[in-house]
Amino acid sequence: MRQILPRACLGVLFSTTMLSPAFAQEKEVPPAVSLDTITVYATRSPRSSFEVPAMTSKVNPDAPGTAMAGDTGDLLKFTPGVEVAGGPRRNGQTVSIRGFDDESIITLIDGRRQNFEAAHDGRFFIDPSLLKSVDIVKGSSSAIYGGGAVGGVIAFETKDAADMLAPGETSGFYTSMGYRTASKEYSPVLSAYGRSDAWDIIGIATLRNSGNIKQGDGNELISENNLISGSFKIGYSIDDFNTVKFGYQGLHNDGTEPNNGGGATTVENPIVDKTINDNQYSFYYEFEDPGNSWLNPKFHLYYNDTTVREEDLTGTNAGRVQTRDLNTIGFTADNQTTFTASETQLHTFSYGVEVYHDDQTGTTTNGGTRPGVPNADATNYGFYLQDEVALETSMGRFLIIPAARFDSYRSSDHDGNSQNENQISPKFSVSYLPNDNLMFFGSLAQAFRAPNLTEIYASGQHFPGGGPIPDNFFVPNPDLRPETVTTFEVGAGINFNGVFARKDQMLVKGSWFISEGDNFITEDVDVFGGTTEFVNIPNARLSGFEVDGEYQLHPITAKLGLSYVEAENRDTGEYLSNNVPLTLVSELSYKANEIDSIFGVRGRFAAANDRVGSADVSTAGYSVYDIYYRWNPSDPGLESLTLDLGVSNILDKAYTTTFASLLDEGRSYNVRVSYKW
Repeated sequence: MRQILPRACLGVLFSTTMLSPAFAQEKEVPPAVSLDTITVYATRSPRSSFEVPAMTSKVNPDAPGTAMAGDTGDLLKFTPGVEVAGGPRRNGQTVSIRGFDDESIITLIDGRRQNFEAAHDGRFFIDPSLLKSVDIVKGSSSAIYGGGAVGGVIAFETKDAADMLAPGETSGFYTSMGYRTASKEYSPVLSAYGRSDAWDIIGIATLRNSGNIKQGDGNELISENNLISGSFKIGYSIDDFNTVKFGYQGLHNDGTEPNNGGGATTVENPIVDKTINDNQYSFYYEFEDPGNSWLNPKFHLYYNDTTVREEDLTGTNAGRVQTRDLNTIGFTADNQTTFTASETQLHTFSYGVEVYHDDQTGTTTNGGTRPGVPNADATNYGFYLQDEVALETSMGRFLIIPAARFDSYRSSDHDGNSQNENQISPKFSVSYLPNDNLMFFGSLAQAFRAPNLTEIYASGQHFPGGGPIPDNFFVPNPDLRPETVTTFEVGAGINFNGVFARKDQMLVKGSWFISEGDNFITEDVDVFGGTTEFVNIPNARLSGFEVDGEYQLHPITAKLGLSYVEAENRDTGEYLSNNVPLTLVSELSYKANEIDSIFGVRGRFAAANDRVGSADVSTAGYSVYDIYYRWNPSDPGLESLTLDLGVSNILDKAYTTTFASLLDEGRSYNVRVSYKW
């Protein structure tokens, strides 16, 4: 124990603090996307992301450039391996990891599953100003997170009082004001927070009022939003070991946009008055005694209520009101046990149970149940066990992680259809560090995704016909099988000081993966037959690679990320819509200490997406550039002031991202001023 823990801790400190002494004394500003940080979500234990046998990213919403983000697309667009689908309208945005869509990714907000699903709307609704971090685990994660983690996990964490207060401070107040010209959006934020020996309290409220979105070709997308959101957390330490916390997060958005926010306005896609209400509640309990290596239990009970109401303002159904409501109640219980097998072998056992229940209701004023939104419910429960083996040898350090999870789910609709399935998701991964500068890793995992309620039970009209095309109707498919994906991944990383100069640092990590899928779920639209049914593709394959790199030589920091995914139906040889063309993201920043400033430029470059199936449309390649500037004065009385300026899409490029059909936002001049006291 005495030998293994110091070296493990040294590895974490080495990989996260390799800055020159002069640099360490300055006011530190974490980068927008960090390649090497401490990650919890990859293994459920705090570990250096460089050392874990997986590819991960961590986004800092308050970093220069990113701090002016207006939505999820702005927040994540420079994260390697991640695509934000649905176009520039915030209400339709979802996240894709390695070509897997949002249904194949587990989305968490403060540990709460985000199970809201709508073909035309986003999966989750949260404002970037509430967040302290976004952790992204890329690749199969069902062994510890259960169904839906085929492509990975994206975990949003909201701010606590401790994140806002400096050492020695007990209370504070924060305010900011932002503006974006492309959408004429202004965004004030107010926050108050405090802490004592026993209490930790924070409240944040933010408002966003925006208009139509200017595109790169000079046209505008109809998209007006009046959004108010906030979060409130109160934590109480009962004693030195026991802590309870209550959390609330809410959002209300009144908007005017097409029914399908990811599509153009047409007769089939009319303008609607869209109202979104999202309310989420959490209760946490944690026991943590540093002297007890057997017990570290965490319990989490939560409830989510999401309702989207749409009233048609145009089209043949003007005046019609349709709603979609999903309630989720969930409970998790987790524990960790640390066991020292020898002086060179440490085991960290993570295990727990999870239960959650979804209840969906769809209504319409034209006939009761909303077409395509079945009144149905589903219950899921799972149990997982993982062992992290930290092993010291004469050849170097090993981190060996076997894990497995058993899941059972059952669902039914109001018409009497039902489904009941079980699944086991195993995973084995290992990383090897011959020294502190070099690592190799590999993993073999099986993950699954259960079909959602809409995919199984959807009925009613999908879209009206015209001319030779008949009206199209959903066909329920209670026999739809879960997706099962086996993923093999290998990778390596280097972490060096003094590469080209005495005080520089370089860190690079990359991997290659191949995912073999059975029973991929896809939507089969028979235009001339008049039916839409969700069916299984027996054999599918996704393969690709990802490389992240960062280089620091004070005052310059450079980052590069390269990713590519190819997806095909192995039976027919046809490409699937999961393809992601070769995409490069980059950032170059300069820290001018003498004027308390940071200057930066970011670029996103994508090749043409021409490997598409017969039903898909190819997109042209593009290159987009952003610039930003931050002033954070050190003068007494002004040290709590931060000014952010930026221009996104500075060349006003007309381009379409991979999983979108609309041109993205054009040039936008952005500003944010914030102050703490």
